[in-house]
Amino acid sequence: MRFIDRFRATHVDLADSMVLTALFLAAAYWGLEALINLFSPQEISFYRELFGPNVGHMGMRAIVLCLFLIFGSHVQFTINNRKRAEQALRESEEKYRTILETIEEGYYEVNAEGWFTFVNDSTSRILGRSKADLLHMNIEEFLADGRDRTFSDTFARCLRTGRPVKAFDCELRREDATLHVEGSASPLHGPANEGVGVRGMLRDRTEKKRLEMDLLESERKLQQARAATILGLAKLAEYRDEGTGTHLERIREYARLLAEEMGKIPRNLSQIDQGFIEDIYQSAILHDIGKVGIPDAVLLKPGELTTEEFDIIKCHTVFGGDAITAIQSQIEGRSFLNIGREIAYHHHEKWDGSGYPRGLRGQEIPLAARIVAVADVYDALTSRRFYKEAFPHAKAMQIISGLKGTHFDPEVVDAFAALEEQFNRIREEKLKHEEKALSAGSVCMQRVQPAAAVG
Repeated sequence: MRFIDRFRATHVDLADSMVLTALFLAAAYWGLEALINLFSPQEISFYRELFGPNVGHMGMRAIVLCLFLIFGSHVQFTINNRKRAEQALRESEEKYRTILETIEEGYYEVNAEGWFTFVNDSTSRILGRSKADLLHMNIEEFLADGRDRTFSDTFARCLRTGRPVKAFDCELRREDATLHVEGSASPLHGPANEGVGVRGMLRDRTEKKRLEMDLLESERKLQQARAATILGLAKLAEYRDEGTGTHLERIREYARLLAEEMGKIPRNLSQIDQGFIEDIYQSAILHDIGKVGIPDAVLLKPGELTTEEFDIIKCHTVFGGDAITAIQSQIEGRSFLNIGREIAYHHHEKWDGSGYPRGLRGQEIPLAARIVAVADVYDALTSRRFYKEAFPHAKAMQIISGLKGTHFDPEVVDAFAALEEQFNRIREEKLKHEEKALSAGSVCMQRVQPAAAVG
């Protein structure tokens, strides 16, 4: 109903304007004709010239009035339409300008040479220069030391392809700081649809970037602290059995090398990724943590173990796995301890099923445990113990190769054979470091007498 009333009111006003315009034009014409006739010796009538001398005065005046009505209506209608269009355009421009000036994001326009042609208040605030200054500056002046070419390269691509770039990240330089900016860019077209410049939005992400970097640094420190804590706990277990040294450091280096090599096998691609490699590096050192639960009388016994004592030693796999399971129950989400638990439980399982604690066979044994089993035995063979000298690298290679398919996963042994030079280099480097530490002369650094070897 309101729409109809508004429609009628608009048309009535328009009709009134048309009639008034026609009446004004007709009156002006009649007045001009009367004025001419007043000073002319003979009667002059324009319509008589057009339609002949016998046409009646009132009829002609009616015709002229109708002509002026039609003409006036058309003129008035055109003028009104133009006024309405101009008013709508002004309102649209004002609304557009208000939006641009009030949004938090910066809006910019630059020409093909990179000179600013328009900026809003937010762009001025982000770049730290007044709008008047920016309109006499080139975007190149804000590139951070000229190293980050993202901005200028994006503009060039926009102009070349004619396609917008929805989002890109770059660094810009202000007089007082370096800005981390997220931007967008769209081509500006000229009358012939040619590319004449670029326009887009800018968002200051400096504070967000700083928070992200702080978070990453905190995460890095947390990971370091966690790794150091786990290594410290594993060292405590090691001191009770094998004394000080670099056994744990060697084990995790060996495990990482083997995991990387095993990851090259297509069948393992779904299981071995960078996360798996990092997890096995962190958790391999937990393989013997369960030895803290073995009584000293058994663990530190200098002589050969009885069957019953060896059964007690075997329990270190269950103790370690159960301890890690208990820790995991207090941790939300994914943890490298998942692999640590598998290693602790199963690093003494054997490929032929003769291992412990569960007698798993072949692929039943978790992959991480199969990898650490080879790394652990290699390190035991090439390390000096009170009951034996260290075997040379070649001898250890021969022994492990002879246990392929019985004690060890054949694929892990093949990976070990491919990496033997790297294993030997790590062993030599770590042992040199260990000897240097022992030569310092500290009584506390001397090795505790270990128990007999655990099979």
